[in-house]
Amino acid sequence: MKFKGKMHGYMRMYWAKKILEWGPNPELALQTAIYLNDKYELDGRDANGYTGIAGSIGGVHDRAWFERSIYGKIRYMNYNGCRSKFEVKKYIDQNI
Repeated sequence: MKFKGKMHGYMRMYWAKKILEWGPNPELALQTAIYLNDKYELDGRDANGYTGIAGSIGGVHDRAWFERSIYGKIRYMNYNGCRSKFEVKKYIDQNI
């Protein structure tokens, strides 16, 4: 984000969900994700950025999943899921 001003949509979902996981509550997670997205992303203050964050943290435009601590019924994502979708080390090397 900070170096290139953009993040792949799947990574933005993962990133926002980690903010939710590490924060004290969903409201602060949403506020933090929006602040960071608006500050560092090229699409900051754009509907696409807000929609991606709202979908990741609030479940907007997604179906309910089984209940899980911290996430509630929001779709869960983890590192192993990222590994199955793309080459994580290559992504890091190219984007950091």
